[in-house]
Amino acid sequence: MKLSNILLIIGLIILAAGAALSLAKIEPYADYVLIAGAVIVVIRGFVRNHEKE
Repeated sequence: MKLSNILLIIGLIILAAGAALSLAKIEPYADYVLIAGAVIVVIRGFVRNHEKE
């Protein structure tokens, strides 16, 4: 399994956790978790571009 796929799965799991925290009305932590998940998905894009070369 490629590193970019692993990062995508981890990012999506973190985004799902952030969404669950948001639904549970744990707002400050939910925002940080959602931002962390989005950053991981963006980093995955850079990793994926470098894998193709």
